[in-house]
Parts: sequence; structure tokens; C-alpha cells
Amino acid sequence: MRALLLVCLFAVGLSGADPRALSMHPFVGQRGVAFQATVRGTNLQETKGVFVEEPGLRMAVAATAKDVVTLRVETGADFRPGRYSFRLVTASGVSNALTMQIVDSTVIAEPDGTHETVETAIPAGPGLYTGLIAKKGESDYYAFDAKAGETLTFQVLSGLPSIGAPGGNANGFDPSLSIYEEAGSWFDPKRLRRIAFNDEPLWVLGRGTDAFLKHSFEKNARYFVRLDAFSGQGGPTYAYFLRILRGSFDEEKPPGKPDWEERTYQRPLTSDRLNELAERGGKARSQKSVETYRMGGVFKLPAVLEGTIGRAGESHQAKFVAEGPQDIAIEVETPDTAPPLFNPVVRLIDQKGEEVVTNFFAGRGACTGALNKGLVAKTIFPLRNPGEYTVEVRDLTADLGEAGFRYRVMIRPQIAHLGKVIVEEDHINLAPGGAKTVRVTFDREEDFRGAVAVAVEGLPEGVTVLAAADFEPDKDPPMHPGKRERYVPRTERTVLAFAVADGAPLMETPKVARVTVRPVVDGKPGVVIASKQIPMMVVAKP
Repeated sequence: MRALLLVCLFAVGLSGADPRALSMHPFVGQRGVAFQATVRGTNLQETKGVFVEEPGLRMAVAATAKDVVTLRVETGADFRPGRYSFRLVTASGVSNALTMQIVDSTVIAEPDGTHETVETAIPAGPGLYTGLIAKKGESDYYAFDAKAGETLTFQVLSGLPSIGAPGGNANGFDPSLSIYEEAGSWFDPKRLRRIAFNDEPLWVLGRGTDAFLKHSFEKNARYFVRLDAFSGQGGPTYAYFLRILRGSFDEEKPPGKPDWEERTYQRPLTSDRLNELAERGGKARSQKSVETYRMGGVFKLPAVLEGTIGRAGESHQAKFVAEGPQDIAIEVETPDTAPPLFNPVVRLIDQKGEEVVTNFFAGRGACTGALNKGLVAKTIFPLRNPGEYTVEVRDLTADLGEAGFRYRVMIRPQIAHLGKVIVEEDHINLAPGGAKTVRVTFDREEDFRGAVAVAVEGLPEGVTVLAAADFEPDKDPPMHPGKRERYVPRTERTVLAFAVADGAPLMETPKVARVTVRPVVDGKPGVVIASKQIPMMVVAKP
């Protein structure tokens, strides 16, 4: 086993023979109750086991066919509910990870057959249900009774999620929910009338597309909830999990990624922000705490300004005095409602009433390349003139304002540090005598000029890792670069080459290697600021 420190890190694809798990049905089960599930994917025909790191979650292969694996899942009665990942182990190596969920309530499976009419609707009530949209255009109906004034909460989770990426609605299962009541007519005594609908609250690039719906019923009656794919898709991988709850509940969302996110509106701007950044820059945690002020009046840097755009057209201001030149950063957090619903514009105005800097960024559009403008969650600026400055916050339009338009704006000195780090590889399968590269990218924030050390720990026997470089085509410079340095970090990458000796022993189960990233400043390595666990296997050549 050998580890190597490098300067800098990204990831690379795998060979076509690599096993790939695509979906699991059902992907939800009750703790303490054994159940069978079907995993579909590619190159799964020689699956021989399941790799699970969570103690107490027992998964075994019950049957295999071409690209279809049947698993038996068991947990104890005291197993902790939650979401857990697993991987299939095949003759070609370990697969990517899939996620399943264990709950503490009874889970009811969709009965055999189709359920696309009132007559074939699945009898339901408050509870948990798993099902499958088995073919294109199919829908599932559930029949339930509700009382006048009663509120029910409905949520459907997709087993093949679309994440709002371009083409995502066609390449994933974007579920929608509709509620109907019986409203027969002379022409059709079985006619249904739709009284509520939800696809997702808002389609936003990168966000999930699961459906969530609350509804208060006006009368005692039998109702129907219809579940289908918004774009009419369907197939054996279109599994779902439906929750029907009595009362009003918040949407159950998947846990957030633990990775560092710096340029999103909903990352928390804590009072310890300066120390967090200093640590990512290889410095000691010796920075002062950031004080919080209500918007309005006078404040001192560093500071967080809090307020709410409660009414349309509101504009909030606060003032500070710059004693001398300093490089500042302005970060914006929207804890409740994020863009594109609430779009906070932050302006810094000097004592002459002139705008010094704003969080508007002009650049080329991703689709057409045309010049456009957008808002960003972070702006850096070299403040050179001493004097009084005004911070102004408003919504992008003068038409919106509500209690959810809450903002937190941090104005602080710049601290050079490492920003977001991405190790894209999910797993690595290697054959004796072979090699693969893994690319790692990282952002240099606020003029961070230190080195970046990358180490790999826990390599399998016979596997080594070396510093490498791969070819990257030259990119055309931006047509209208503007002042990109204020709004966009400098992104770099490095490459790791994993090599296997000719006589390396073959592996029956994966071994988890750990990639770590840390800054190196003034000749000293800082703490680990990013890491990723990557299961690895040495397998025979296909």
C-alpha cells in the first residue's frame, strides 16, 4: 500500500464492461421486515454479492439474470430508519452506489395488474406505498376517503430521479400528483374532476423534481390520487414511493450533500465564517466572530445584515465606514426562499451616491452564448477609497415581497482559501497491468495562491498512485469577460493515475480507498478540507 502527496485534483470515466446499477424496486422497506427488491442496470449478469458499509443492513443476492438482480434485504427491529447506499459486486468489479430507504412503518406494495381506472384503483388511506410506472403513458390511481375540513399531505419520491438537468425530464422519472373527486355527468357517470395538482413547485436546474401536495377537502367523499410521469415516460426502472399522511406536514427532502458549497444561496453564513475560511486557506482559526445586525442604521465590518423583503417594492439600507483600503467579500444567503422566487439584489453605494459594486454578473449564456446578466451569491471587490458606504438590498423586481423573502448579507474581509473540491469518481475497477486516471478539480477563492496536497490512503495490494497529466483542449476566451474575477473563482485540476502491478492479487470484495485534499501554505500542510471514499477492486481482465 502506498500513498502519494500531490499538488492539486477530478475524475474520469470507466470502461464499458464496468457494472452499472440504475434502479431498485422497491427502494423502501420497513425495518425488521425482510423483503425482496429488483435492481436493474448494465453488466450485472455476474453479480455475486452486495457491498454495504452500514452495520445491521443485510443484503444478499437471491437471483440473477441479464442486467437484473434480485436482492433479499433484512434489518433488525431496532435498526435506525434512514437512507443507505449499497453497491453490487460482480466478476467485473464493484458497481456505482444506489440508495435505499428504511422506515419504521408498514410499507404496502402495489398489487399486480394495472390501476388506471376508478374500478381498478388501489384502496388506500394514510400510509406508505411502493409502486411502478411500468410502461409509457401508464398511471396509478389510489382511492381514499376524506372528511370535510380534513387536510392530507401527499408526497411521491422517484426511484429514478431527474435532477433538473438539461433533458432531465426525458432521462429520469419526474413524478406528478393529481387529486380527483367523483363528478359524474349524463354523458359519463364515472367522470372524475381534478381538484388539485402538483408536479414540483418550481423546475430549477439541479434541483429534484419529486412531487409534493397538501390539500384540505371540502366534503365527506371518496377521492382519488393519480400518480404518473409528467412527461409520459415509464418502464421497469420507474419505481416510486408514495406517502399519504393525515394532517399538514413539511416535505421530506433527501439529506444535503456534506461537500463544501460556497456559491449557493442556501449555505449557512455562520458567525464562525472567517475561521472556516481561514482553515480552508491553511491558516490558524484565530479570526474574530462575525456580528449580526438588523438591517438599518450603522454597522462595523465584518458583519451579517439580516432583513426580510416583506412587501413589494421594499428597499433596505445600512451604512458602514471604511477606515482605509481593504479587499472585501459580499456573500448572500436566502434561508427560506431561494432564487428564482426571491432574487436579492445587493448594491454597495459610496457617499457620492454612486454604485461601487453589485451582485449582478454579466456573462455569456450557457445555451446561446449571448450576453446576459444574472445574480450571484458571492462577490469580491477591492475597496480602495475610505469613507462612508451604504449597503442596499431589494428584490430584483418591485412586484414581490413576503415573509419568506428573508436574507442574510455578510460583508467581510477577503480570506484566501480553497473553495469547492470535486472528486468525480464513484468507484474504481482495475485489472492487473492496467491503469486509470482520476481527475480532481478545485476552486481557488479570493486569490488563494498556496499549494494543494492530495493523498490517497488505503490502496489495495499491488495498486499504486502517481501524479499525472492528461490532455485538455484549449478553450476559447469569453466573448465578453466583464469583471469575472469578482464573481467567478479560478478553477484548476490535477490528475491521479492508479496503476496495478502485473502480479497483483484479484479481489473478491471491494476495499475503500480515501482521497484527501488539504492546502499547503508557508511550507506547512493544513487540515484536510475535503475527502472522498472510493471503493476499489482488482479484477481479472474481461
